[in-house]
Amino acid sequence: MSVSRKEDYTQYDISHFSDETLRNAMKNIQNQMEEAVQQGESLTSEYMVQLSQQLDTYVLIAQIRKMRCEN
Repeated sequence: MSVSRKEDYTQYDISHFSDETLRNAMKNIQNQMEEAVQQGESLTSEYMVQLSQQLDTYVLIAQIRKMRCEN
């Protein structure tokens, strides 16, 4: 299943994301996560899971971009 998910993600058009946009989006999510923890949000809460999934998406985009640059 992980192979098919990887193949699905490679279909995304990531050309419109600049490195700065990716960096800013990931930093924004990180800040939201830190704030939520400081306010007592559990790491397993629905909100934290959603933020984590959003961060995963941007990390995946960065990894795909790096792989394309190395090829």
